[in-house]
Amino acid sequence: MERSETVCRYCGVTYLIYYEFHQLRTRLAQLETELQDVRGTAEREKAQREALELGRLEWERALHLEVQRKAEEKESSRREKLEDKNRDIERVLREEFEEKNERNRREMEEEYQKTIEEKEKQLRRELGDSEAERLRRQGDELERRAEEREKVLNDALQKANKNLDELRKYLQQLEER
Repeated sequence: MERSETVCRYCGVTYLIYYEFHQLRTRLAQLETELQDVRGTAEREKAQREALELGRLEWERALHLEVQRKAEEKESSRREKLEDKNRDIERVLREEFEEKNERNRREMEEEYQKTIEEKEKQLRRELGDSEAERLRRQGDELERRAEEREKVLNDALQKANKNLDELRKYLQQLEER
């Protein structure tokens, strides 16, 4: 073949080079299309990953809030149980203290009454009727003293109740720590 048959008369490029150039251009167009498709796919995947990450973060946040809520409920439940137990202990201690105090008061009254009666009998025998009046006054004095001692015991009971309240507050403070 002659050169004039294989070369373009207008531009002077051989048909083979022109053909290869045209194939390269076509291949370039195909590759550009594929590249655009890949870019679109990459952007969609990136958007999906971001959406998944946001979903995961929201799930973690919700999980954290749920765990925190359950922990608060558990703590509240424990606190209520401790408060109930504390009230029960306080009630039992107060009852025991009051029973003990009442028992002591009765024993002291009985003891004072016996002492008064014994002294009165002894004095009546020794002094007779004229001294009975004086013994009655002494009995009144002993009763007055017994009442004073009862007041002292009641004051001690009140102080003990205050101490019990302070101990209860201290116990609550310890439980809160």
